[in-house]
Amino acid sequence: MRQLLLRIPDDLHRRLTARAQREGVSINALANKVLSAAAPPPPPSDDDIDVRRLELREKARDLGLLVENPAPSVPPAQFVRALKATEGVGPVVDELWADGR
Repeated sequence: MRQLLLRIPDDLHRRLTARAQREGVSINALANKVLSAAAPPPPPSDDDIDVRRLELREKARDLGLLVENPAPSVPPAQFVRALKATEGVGPVVDELWADGR
């Protein structure tokens, strides 16, 4: 971890100190939060996304969740029923993934 020696006006220091106290954090933690917001990390590159996609496929395969064979054809009526039965499930699944379940 790097250190940053920073000279700031007394008034700014007082405001940072007051805010840190209000938020119940140290001045260092507050400065990290503010500086991180001012300089967010760059978006992932296409290579990073491809690597992540491969990692997720491997994890799904290990868990038995990945079906790599082409799916059998489904009659149109059955397909429509399946779509209706799973309507609205996407956001629920997203929440479960976000919660780590």
